[in-house]
Amino acid sequence: MSGNRAPHRRLRTAVAVLGAVALAAGIAALLLPHATLVAVVWVFGIYLVVAGGTLLVRAVPGGAPVWRRVALVVVGVLVVVAGVFAIVHPPVGARWLAFAIGFAWLLEGITLLYAPDTGHRALTVVAAALSFVSGLVLITLPALGAVFVVAVVGGVLIVSGVVQLVIATTWGKTPGTRITENARNTGNTGSTGT
Repeated sequence: MSGNRAPHRRLRTAVAVLGAVALAAGIAALLLPHATLVAVVWVFGIYLVVAGGTLLVRAVPGGAPVWRRVALVVVGVLVVVAGVFAIVHPPVGARWLAFAIGFAWLLEGITLLYAPDTGHRALTVVAAALSFVSGLVLITLPALGAVFVVAVVGGVLIVSGVVQLVIATTWGKTPGTRITENARNTGNTGSTGT
């Protein structure tokens, strides 16, 4: 019987640890939004350095036309420089990241307006307007938009952490589980037939 419960106990412990980490990360994001932004920009900067390095490596083989290899080198160097800049100057990197997201949202909003009709035109227009306005906010007020995103993510992490902790602490204590355990202990399977 204890061998049967061990996997459940390990899973419950894993869910509890995940919930506690999510709760702590959410609280940290809400209490320290600027530090959270710096961490995100550093990760993004590291990604850009790796992505630029990958472009440079792709330019080495001789199978591609010269103009394509030159383009890969130029873009690769620019991406590496942008990544290093984001790592060295995180506030500027956060502004550029917010600007890029804002620009993408503007384009998404415009694209949604010209998308084929899916039968939900009103919802499509609302989504386009939200996307367009969100893009404008991020472009004109990048710091406010970035802090807002961190606050939303922090809130989601807190809710997720609390839910996971509740699941972990109530695991096996639901009424349906007690009935099943009682039935197992008494030998009653719950069937009415003979």
